[in-house]
Formats: sequence, structure tokens, C-alpha cells
Amino acid sequence: MSGVITRALEFSSDIERVWKALTDPSEIAKWFSDRAEFDPTPGSLGWLEWDEHGRYPLRVEAVEPPHRISWSWSHNPGHDFDPERSTLVEWTLSEREEGGTLLELRESGFRTDADYQENQRGWTAELGELAELLEGPQNSVVQRH
Repeated sequence: MSGVITRALEFSSDIERVWKALTDPSEIAKWFSDRAEFDPTPGSLGWLEWDEHGRYPLRVEAVEPPHRISWSWSHNPGHDFDPERSTLVEWTLSEREEGGTLLELRESGFRTDADYQENQRGWTAELGELAELLEGPQNSVVQRH
């Protein structure tokens, strides 16, 4: 399986605000999972948990504040982190010339088409929630696939 999910979003929020939304577990729980626990330090283990889907273990791979964070997360809820059943999620942030932040997401390493399709749909919904958190429900965010 070679599917790669990519998204790019433009926010009026500054880079530090977007970085916090991606790296602070209490902020992540406002837009992504219902609960989160991890330390944004390379090699640290943690998890993301949804009431409807269970707990997904993750390992932080790289951190370059406030421009880049990546993690691998297992598609095996309720178990220990398993690199063989994981995908890599990479977040890249850059400041826009006209102000605000460009956020780029890339997820790779899918082993099945079903996982790829499920996450395609999932990111559309979750990134919409991130946009609402950062920009408010009345503001539009440019989202490119």
C-alpha cells in the first residue's frame, strides 16, 4: 500500500498558537482525540484516545519547535505501540508572508487501503475541528488536499 495523505491549511493564527494546538495534550483534546497524553520529545511514548474508537499508542519521532513535529501511531487500539502496525504523521508549520501560519500534514506508511480511506475521511473532519478551534466557526480556512 503506497497511499499518502497530504493536507495544507492556511490560518490567520500565529505559528506559536498553531504549534500549541498540535503539541499540548489538553489542546489536542479540544479538536482531535477526546484525550491525549504524550510529551513532545523525540522517542517518548504516549497515546490518543477516542471514546468511540479506543486508545491508540504513539511514539514521538521528531520535534523542531515551532516548525515540525512527527509521530508514529499504531493502528491497533488498546495495545502497546507497534512500529509494524503504525503510520507516520508529520506536521510542518511555516509563517506566511502575509501573516498567519501554513500548516502541512502528511501521513504515510499505510498497510491497507481501508486504513488509508478511513484516515482520509478522518483528517477532513479533524482538521475542520482544528480550524474551528483556531479561527472560530465563522471564519473560513483554506484547506488543500
